[in-house]
Amino acid sequence: MEEAGSDDRISGLSDDLLRDILLCLRSLPAAARTGILSRRWRHVWTSIPELVIDELHVAGRPPSSFLRAVEGALAAYSASNVDVAALTIAVPDVRLCRIEARRVSSWLRVASERVAGTLSLALPRSEPITITHGHGQEVELPPCGRATEIALSLAGAFVLRLRPAASFAALTVLTIQSAAMDGRELGAFVSSMCPRLTDLTLRVSLVACSDVSIRSASLRRLEFGAGCAQRLGVAAPMLEVLVASFLHHAHISAPRLAEAKVQRLHRHHFADDVPRRLRRLDITQLYLNAVAPPRARRFDAVDELRLSALIGMEGYTSFLDDVNNLPVCQTVLSVSLTGDHHGFVPTMLHLLRRSKAIRKLVLETYTQMEDPCSTACPCRLPESYRANNMTLDSLEEIEINTFMGEDDQVEFLEMLVSRCSATRPINVALNKSYLVPLPTEKVSEMIRSISRPNLRVRLH
Repeated sequence: MEEAGSDDRISGLSDDLLRDILLCLRSLPAAARTGILSRRWRHVWTSIPELVIDELHVAGRPPSSFLRAVEGALAAYSASNVDVAALTIAVPDVRLCRIEARRVSSWLRVASERVAGTLSLALPRSEPITITHGHGQEVELPPCGRATEIALSLAGAFVLRLRPAASFAALTVLTIQSAAMDGRELGAFVSSMCPRLTDLTLRVSLVACSDVSIRSASLRRLEFGAGCAQRLGVAAPMLEVLVASFLHHAHISAPRLAEAKVQRLHRHHFADDVPRRLRRLDITQLYLNAVAPPRARRFDAVDELRLSALIGMEGYTSFLDDVNNLPVCQTVLSVSLTGDHHGFVPTMLHLLRRSKAIRKLVLETYTQMEDPCSTACPCRLPESYRANNMTLDSLEEIEINTFMGEDDQVEFLEMLVSRCSATRPINVALNKSYLVPLPTEKVSEMIRSISRPNLRVRLH
């Protein structure tokens, strides 16, 4: 029998097997420490195809030690001349850790040379970004010709520059947030340097107020939120999903558009090639005065409509007018109302008159009428409380969040159930508000008042 330790079996393992073992550790420091087990293991960690640098800071050590550890790890990889399938650098939220632009740029240069897959860089938010006349600490994103996914979160501390004519030939997914960018550079980058880009998320600010133009033959999903953006122009024949915010104006050409989430729909012009029926429309509207938003009806119908509306004291008539321009909702209607001036029941009835074919209704928020409007407001008229001949025969599911058992909530629920089919099964989910206790007796009385053989009520 051989003595224990006479055969160094660890050193006999193949490099591929060693890399698989180190990958299972899911820890760069742990992988590096395996070098003490065997001389052959000493540099194997620098050839792991997935490099995650997010836990190198040790409590009690100066924050700069983490930054030096990042640079040491990247230098070791760079020297090993090995491609990285996934590189993740997540700087911990360490106080007094000031990261300079030159350091971040050097990390990105190494990534551009080694990453053949996914690149993710996240910096902790520290101080607000300071930009004077378009200038600030600049970080350059070098060409990453083999990167397929890039996610950058730059802590709101840097201006991200994009090199002209750089190549991102393999890039399909790009996320940039908490950075400042030049509007023209951004538009040129997406339009001419990323021929395979399908998913783009931008949550940035522009160094100066300007227009942004995005033209892409491959883009399928676009999420755009850029402070100081004046006008967004999009021409994307494959685009299916659009999420846009903080825009003064937008022009969208997207023949395959199926889902849109926008703030202030009237600021978005959809070209004639955009379908008149969408799968989902999510809009946020402000009704602060009596003048309705200047918008003609653009969409005829939508499967799912989500409306978040703030109705001010003087804004109820503009709300009434604007709802008449909304597309007819066919399947799911989700409503979130804020403002404490107008009646809940007439407001919801007005919305339902254009959505009589829905199968599901979701009420996300509820605001009590604590600062009532004038007695001359249309929401006070008796006819505003009448459902008349309205029927909701297709309605199968009702969900009310922040349910407080208030009289107008119960009144609306009773009216709603009375307009539903008497034979089709109907599920009602009432999600109680944690802010207001709901007496058991009141709940029982309310459930008895709407009880029907085809009705199932659940209280959460």
